[in-house]
Amino acid sequence: CSNGHTLCSGCKPRVHNKCPTCRHELGNIRCLALEKVAASLDLPCKYQGFGCMGVYPYYSKLKHESQCSFRPYNCPYAGSECSVVGDIPSLVAHLKDDHKVDMHNGSTFNHRYVKSNPNEVENATWMLT
Repeated sequence: CSNGHTLCSGCKPRVHNKCPTCRHELGNIRCLALEKVAASLDLPCKYQGFGCMGVYPYYSKLKHESQCSFRPYNCPYAGSECSVVGDIPSLVAHLKDDHKVDMHNGSTFNHRYVKSNPNEVENATWMLT
């Protein structure tokens, strides 16, 4: 706020644009001191639990995570409302065990999936290597 109190962007909507410390109206004031602190941080990838051991500068982390090879995927089984999410090795096991897909090296299967924008549907071919 204009009095120098800080608030994260995620909390701002919950306080109805009023500073929780002094009740002054919040503006869109950047906190350069905290931005500099953030820029100095190296943070682990959020997919560390899936095996990514990468550590990235704060402002590069989001780009890495959008492309991380360890990021989880939704189950690609066609025509299914399956809610399983996981990394590639766990999805291969899931496809074999739960959907009885014949998976072996060099095998492929096709599926359609919807991206985060429901108007964007793409076809994809998975190949086990």
